[in-house]
Order: sequence, then structure tokens, then C-alpha cells
Amino acid sequence: MDSQRRSMTEIPTSVIVIAAGFGSRLMPLTEHLPKCMLPVQSVPILHRTLETFDQLGIEEKTVIGGYKAENLAIPTGVNLLINSEYQSNNILHSLAYARNEFVYGTDTIVCYSDIIFQKAIAEQLLESSLGDIILVVDRKWQTRYVDRELHLIAEAEAANFDAELKLLQVGKTLLTSDANSNEWGEFLGLVKFTSRGAQAFWDIFDKINQQLAPDEPFQAASEWQKSYLTDLFQELIDRGISVHCLLIDGGWEEIDNREDYDYAQVFKFTD
Repeated sequence: MDSQRRSMTEIPTSVIVIAAGFGSRLMPLTEHLPKCMLPVQSVPILHRTLETFDQLGIEEKTVIGGYKAENLAIPTGVNLLINSEYQSNNILHSLAYARNEFVYGTDTIVCYSDIIFQKAIAEQLLESSLGDIILVVDRKWQTRYVDRELHLIAEAEAANFDAELKLLQVGKTLLTSDANSNEWGEFLGLVKFTSRGAQAFWDIFDKINQQLAPDEPFQAASEWQKSYLTDLFQELIDRGISVHCLLIDGGWEEIDNREDYDYAQVFKFTD
């Protein structure tokens, strides 16, 4: 059934998982391992992610490693790229190492390596035709912060969207506990680009890269080289380029600290 449903999308799709980060909030668990190799319910986070996309018929998969990349267990057939500057840059510039994986005529899904999610979410994104750049956004974000002490709302990558599901504002420190869930949600770290969307994304990246030194500020980032994906999404919006939101209702978890990791051990991968 999955392969039949995958064939209905017609457009070839590849996946890039960004797994170069340090994971300092999960020390000492990450002393010798990238956090994507930590087991959740006996299976490494990265392997769950790759298996999910494999089940949906996506054959072209790339992982961007950095911290403790030598300890990444990469399945056969998955491409591994190394961000050799992971200590001085951040997720946006990490993704740039896989720029050549964005192929004309192909959709590309980019995924954070420290999230777990139900397969149905990836399936919805795969089939979505909302626009050329589609962010998965959780409108039931409030429930994720109930009784949390370490995972604060201000740290969420917030997404403000309009009635047409166009992204208006995105980034950290924007979300508050009383934000309207009909207008605000949390970006999962899961996004799909059409080839046209990827072209727009990298065109703006190149322009900024020519204008700014690595240590100059950009959007919400203190340094261009430390930028998040959300910083460039905001730049796209500011320049009049449409970015859309695919809304979901839970069904995922970010694993950024020990509290998150404990929650993940009882996460329901199916409804």
C-alpha cells in the first residue's frame, strides 16, 4: 500500500537528514555518540527516520554528519556527507554541504536528526502540494509543554501562518503560552522543497553569503555562520517568496535534553 501511495505522487523525492550537531544538553549520553544514534525504544533515532522514509518508497537518502561522525551507523545505500566545520557553523550551513543533493525535477525533504514522528506525518508531507517550500507545523504544540521543566516554549521554532497557510513569521523566542493555535504552531524540523523552491532557497543563500562575513549578524542569528534554517525562511518571506505550512496535530517529539529523551521512550509511533 505504501509503494502504491508513493507512486501516486509521481515526482521523485530524496531525503536529507542533518545530523552534524553536538547535542550538549544530552551529555553524558552524547559523549561518544551523535544524539541521532541514541536509542529510542531500542532503535537509534536516525535509523527510525531512515526506515520511515524507506517504507514510503524514498530510495535517495543522505545524512550530513559532523560531531562523532565516525560513530554514525549508516545503512547500506545511504549517502554520508561530512560537515567538517560543525563546531563553528550551524544547521543552515550544515545543509549547504548537501546542496548538490537538491536535483532539478526532484522534490527534496529535509529533516532534523533529533526528532521522532509518526509515519503518517511524513506521508502527508510527501503527498502535499501546498507550495514550493512546505514546513510541517504542529498546531497542538501546547500539549508538548505541559509539566515540562527543561523544554521551554521560548526555545520552540515558532511558525506564524495566515488563513491560506502561508508562513508569516518563523523562529525562536516568538511563541508564548497564550498564542492562538489557529495562527501559531511549532515547526518540527521537517520541510519539503520542490526544485523551484530549492532554487529560490539557494539563490537567497548565495546572495547573503556574498554580502555577509561569517561572523556578521543575520535575521535572528548573531552570526551568519550560526544561522538556523528558520533564519533563511524568514529572509525568503521578507523578500516576498511564499513559504507554506502543512498543519498537523501532534504525533512527534523533539529530543534535545534528558527530559525529552525520557518522554521519547513512551512515544506512540502509531495512533
